[in-house]
Amino acid sequence: MRMRNAAAACAGLAALTSLTGCTVPSAGLTGITVTEDGRPVGVLMVCHDHIDGALLYTDSAGSGRDAAEEGGSEDAGRWSSSKPVTGFASWPLTTGGQGWRVDGPMPATLQPRRTYHLFGGTDDDSWSTADVSFTPEQLAALAPGQVRYFAGDVRGADDEGYVTGTIAQFRAACRDD
Repeated sequence: MRMRNAAAACAGLAALTSLTGCTVPSAGLTGITVTEDGRPVGVLMVCHDHIDGALLYTDSAGSGRDAAEEGGSEDAGRWSSSKPVTGFASWPLTTGGQGWRVDGPMPATLQPRRTYHLFGGTDDDSWSTADVSFTPEQLAALAPGQVRYFAGDVRGADDEGYVTGTIAQFRAACRDD
């Protein structure tokens, strides 16, 4: 519930002002990749401190930043780690595993052309990870070993600052901060 509140707070603050940021500081990055059979896998790279779980949400009004900025979002999945995550972690979103428990299952089928957002956070809202946004179409375009994640204004990034790179590049992105 707290991570959901943090996501809503971030969206609300973004709508109010572009000069202030979310009050939950970033401790790392979130990415998305796929298995050999195309199932989604969440990946975290925690640069400092720790993360306790992850949340997948979608804009309730459909795709687009306007809906997110208006604060309308719906939970689409929730996971918790059996121990605080430091460094690199990955887990299958549909089944959990690898130390991750599914607390709120994600939909069996993601809605076409809808934007989903995945991020990690702590139980006490002290830290979060930069979120990754993706559509089912972007997920389908990934090959195993490729990770979509936020990199900002860098060469190769799309208009929203997301890149697709290798797992090694994703892990190294913490060192670039």
